[in-house]
Amino acid sequence: MKIKLNYHSSQPLYQQAVLQIKRLIVTKKLKSGEKLPSVRVLAKELQLNPTTTNRIFTQLAKEGIVIQRPGLGVFVTDTPVPFSSEYIQKELSRQALSFLIEGLRFGLSYSEITQILDQQYQTLQQETQ
Repeated sequence: MKIKLNYHSSQPLYQQAVLQIKRLIVTKKLKSGEKLPSVRVLAKELQLNPTTTNRIFTQLAKEGIVIQRPGLGVFVTDTPVPFSSEYIQKELSRQALSFLIEGLRFGLSYSEITQILDQQYQTLQQETQ
């Protein structure tokens, strides 16, 4: 599993890892039912404390992205995300507002902000091919 953490970023390391694992799933580099490395193995690979690595798996499980099977490991779920459309709409709206506020804070126009979103979408589309 290829995860690169930015140890100098203001974003917590576990959040960076969660986002990158989600990206690997969206781009189909991690597939449904695929087993993830153990807490100890991933901690060693990412040079993290096992407690932090466990937090990554806990967050992914809370979001319905992985399932933890005691004694067997952590697996990418093969079922759709178990959230209502209302919940999804609310969560994405919250994140979109945060993204919009940050873009405006940096002095970008709405057009420049949407261009960034479009570029990221294109990048993800290319990664799935």
